[in-house]
Amino acid sequence: MRCAAVFLALAALAAATGSLQGQERPSITVRVRQIAGSTVYFDVGTRNGLATGDTIHVTREDGAAAGSMVVTASSDQRSVFTFAGGVFALTRGENLVLALLREPDERPAPSALGGSREGVRPPRTESLTPPPPPSPVQSAPTRPRAFGRYSFGMSSTRSTTRFGGADPIKVPRTFATPSLRFDLTAPQAVGGFTLRVSSRLAYRHSSTASMQPPVSARIYSAYLEKRLTSIPGRITLGRFNSPIESYSGYWDGMFIRLGGNGLGVGALVGFEPDRWNERPSLELPKATVFVDASTRREGWRWSGDLSLHTVRPADSLATHDFLGATQRLNVGRLFLGHDIQLDRDPTGGGMRMSRLRLRSTLEVSDAVQLRATASRREGFWMTRPDDPFAAKSDRINVGALFMTGGGYVSFDGGSTRNSRGQTSSGVTASLSTNGLRWFSGGGNLSASRWSGDAGSWITVAPSARFQVGDRRVRVGYRLYHSDFLNRVTTTHGLEASLDTRLASGLRLSARSRIHWGKTLQSQGLDLTLTRVF
Repeated sequence: MRCAAVFLALAALAAATGSLQGQERPSITVRVRQIAGSTVYFDVGTRNGLATGDTIHVTREDGAAAGSMVVTASSDQRSVFTFAGGVFALTRGENLVLALLREPDERPAPSALGGSREGVRPPRTESLTPPPPPSPVQSAPTRPRAFGRYSFGMSSTRSTTRFGGADPIKVPRTFATPSLRFDLTAPQAVGGFTLRVSSRLAYRHSSTASMQPPVSARIYSAYLEKRLTSIPGRITLGRFNSPIESYSGYWDGMFIRLGGNGLGVGALVGFEPDRWNERPSLELPKATVFVDASTRREGWRWSGDLSLHTVRPADSLATHDFLGATQRLNVGRLFLGHDIQLDRDPTGGGMRMSRLRLRSTLEVSDAVQLRATASRREGFWMTRPDDPFAAKSDRINVGALFMTGGGYVSFDGGSTRNSRGQTSSGVTASLSTNGLRWFSGGGNLSASRWSGDAGSWITVAPSARFQVGDRRVRVGYRLYHSDFLNRVTTTHGLEASLDTRLASGLRLSARSRIHWGKTLQSQGLDLTLTRVF
């Protein structure tokens, strides 16, 4: 109840600060329409004030900061985005708030980006044609200044877990994690290179013993990047995620690509960050060479990449040599794609397929979308040189999305089978409404059920959201019930969140949560202050 009281106090604070004025960076609420690997599609474009190359700060509907994205192509009504810095989870149909992160003198007027917040139709899968570069300005050039954001957060949780029967054992725990987050983009910082940094410093207090150190300093990305002008190309130095292929992950090293939009070749060399704490490490040197290509014609578009990788551990870990191939094809309303990874078996020789994913999406109409995915996963463990391949897992998933004037309905069903022959299956349904006449906001309802050889579980989560001025509020309930290994567990949860502007460029996000049940009771509070500069 203390968390609920704190939340009410924060709501009162937000109301009191509603009179604070200031021009904040323009923002717009959109829904995730399509996801293809690290590429995300939205029905917003140049008419909303976006332009190719813009860096966008992404906030979730409940006010939680998600990360940053870059506009890679933009037309009048559509844009293609990719992740800037760390990759974060997105779900098709999820509502997000996009805010420009660029210089004040380069921003469009607030009215350009503060347009309608109503739902928009799902995008067609035809290719986008990036707009031509702007005409050169005759005035004297000005040096771009740095922009980004920094935030202070506090996450705290208190829980009590009960074990046993008539006389259960109670195990109380408390956690408190203050953190500082810093994201920076500095155009032409050094010798024409753009500097990009994303980092987080946190301290974790725990009432119980932990294997992890209390202080965590993580650098998600820190690199210098430059577009080559003498020949088409790009070079990147520092800590970054591979921008072309999706197989090699994060690097401490160098990336170079030569070529234009249609065909390019390149290489990555460096080291893999420590998987335990993300610190720089010399234990996993690696290298990658790749070729990527794309072409487009009237009504269809194709793109793909092929990459060869090697990881040469400095100690007794298994050497990892593998090949990755990705293709994506859009023909009218149909999308087809695949990802394949082939690994060299260090024990028996030959190649084994450790990763296969087939994806398809068909837009039957502007209001109906069908999708299907089939995948096989057999991970590679370098820590097990005698038998590096993990257990095999196959999964098939089908789904449908139905758009309405004020929201959408989504259904997904899937089945999984492992190498031991064990199977499980489940279904998920989601409903979202926006702009109800009798309610200034909207609502969501999601429900899932999964069952397998070991048991089953079910979740139901309704929520409501509304907006008063610049203040966004969300309240929700969650029921979880499981019968796993003949042990029945039922928990309930209440959650309330608030996101509001305190001053120009300064936002407060707060989330209060309570869970209770026969075996678990917990209360939590998350606070985040974010300053965009």
